[in-house]
Amino acid sequence: MTELLTMTKRISSALTLAVTLVLATQLAFPSGALAAYDDLFVDTSEIGQDHHGVVSSDQFLELGVPSANGLRIEGEQSMRLGKLDRAIMVLQRSVELAPADMDGRILYGEALEKKLIKQKDRDPALYNYVIKQWLFVAKNAEFADQGMQGFNHLLKICGTVPKKWEKEKKFLARVLIPEDGTAPVKLGRRTQTSM
Repeated sequence: MTELLTMTKRISSALTLAVTLVLATQLAFPSGALAAYDDLFVDTSEIGQDHHGVVSSDQFLELGVPSANGLRIEGEQSMRLGKLDRAIMVLQRSVELAPADMDGRILYGEALEKKLIKQKDRDPALYNYVIKQWLFVAKNAEFADQGMQGFNHLLKICGTVPKKWEKEKKFLARVLIPEDGTAPVKLGRRTQTSM
């Protein structure tokens, strides 16, 4: 019986403490002040462009000479936010600054590929350019996983990969399509070409 009485006293004292803290918080910060306090940290629409809590600003590109890694990060973030044109612009600049950086080139290829896939009337010049980017990644990758990623994207885009001893020129002659629009762009399908 005494244990039950002791436990009841503890619960009632804990409940009293909780009620006291809630009341003290409400008295110290009225509801309007709490809302204003939250808005101070959440609302950033006046500073940059607000996209679901992520602040995006074009000032990064205007702050002098950004590094290739910084541009790659900016491009990756733009891709996540669905801004493909901005991602392509930033990642292209990253590739120009560091052409041997395969991570940046892979992100650039992914952005170009997403743009190609989203197009209703697919651009043959973009199709050919995407194939060239993925062939470069597949042939010049530093690590095996990067090379395999290039080959997988080639297979996804044009439906084939270079044969074992096939040179790059011959492969490109086999898979590239005319850029004047005479041949339709078909993703993942191998077209019959003369060898």
